[in-house]
Amino acid sequence: MSGPLAGVRVLDFGRFIAAPYCAMVLGDLGAEVLRVERPGGEEDRRLGLEAANGETFTFTALARGKKGITLDLHRGGDAARAVLGDLVRWADVLIHNFGPEAAAALGLTYDEVRAHRPDIVYAAVSCYGPGGGTGFDQMAQMTSGAGMLSGLETQPPLRAGVPWADYSTGLAATVGVLAALRHRDATGEGQSVDCALLQTAVSFTAPMVAEAVVAGTPRPRLGNQGAHLGPSNLYPCRDGHVYVSAITSGTWRALASTIGRPDLAAEPELRTAPGRFAHRERVDAAITAWSERRTAREALAELAAARVPSGPQRGLAEVPEDERVRAGGMLPHVDLGVDGLARVPVSATPVRLSRSPASCPSTRPPRPGEHNDEVYGAELGYAGARLSELRATGVI
Repeated sequence: MSGPLAGVRVLDFGRFIAAPYCAMVLGDLGAEVLRVERPGGEEDRRLGLEAANGETFTFTALARGKKGITLDLHRGGDAARAVLGDLVRWADVLIHNFGPEAAAALGLTYDEVRAHRPDIVYAAVSCYGPGGGTGFDQMAQMTSGAGMLSGLETQPPLRAGVPWADYSTGLAATVGVLAALRHRDATGEGQSVDCALLQTAVSFTAPMVAEAVVAGTPRPRLGNQGAHLGPSNLYPCRDGHVYVSAITSGTWRALASTIGRPDLAAEPELRTAPGRFAHRERVDAAITAWSERRTAREALAELAAARVPSGPQRGLAEVPEDERVRAGGMLPHVDLGVDGLARVPVSATPVRLSRSPASCPSTRPPRPGEHNDEVYGAELGYAGARLSELRATGVI
């Protein structure tokens, strides 16, 4: 592997999204990542919409480029714990998203892991934090108040369709791991990195919480309309929609001129973003009267010429063909080696480094235990007889 993390070894005990996404980013930055799972594979390979190979597209996106080994810490007993100790001594980073009780049952608490390697960087991801119980992205969205920021006032709280608490916590864990590795380089000390979906989500909703607590004004739920400023909304065109956000004085004047209504920019009550928000029905009606007579492409061309912030609304199947997505290499492909799955779009690391760039490995996700011989034999030095015994007893 090449990249700024070349030579760093990561044990990925992560399941589903947040922890595997962290390990994926570390791998893209050059680390060698081993996905560790029970013989036969874990449930996160199959829970969700399955591709023709029987695994989910989410698993494909987050596990590509990793190596796969098996180890049964649930039923493997002392033999499995001995193998775990050897793996930890081999590794630099261990990542998991088990709750405290599960981690203790598997021998994966920080104290147990650092007993094998004191300078290990240990990243634990949970929903609510240590001792807070189990949960998923949806719970973090709702508990953080984010559900009260989506949808409309007439509807129940609404979670976002993209599990942003999961993905952003994966990035937060990546930042924590990188900081801990930097600290270890300087001091020789390892440490634990604690991340929680709720912790990340609340860090995002904090300004809105302050609005409600201090100003006594909970942010209104307005669908696509931005709160307390304007114009910022999704507008209809002849063949789709475009999002326009002209919230500064300069972009508002440019937008008013573009839609043929410079008189609006001259009106005193519309000179500020809060004023335009207060009169949003009238402002939106003027923009809609302009946009609905144009195709989305025509509207975006005129808006771009006037330097008004705007963008197209894409269907998911259209995203790979967006010119900026293609130019930025945002959706690389992986060949899964199965008919119909030769070009599967997968996640790319959303970081660009000029001198040591991240890369998206084009190798497919590992099959359960695919790299057992390489890791246990070549890397850890287990003899053939020991490997055979571990297989026969179900440890790997």
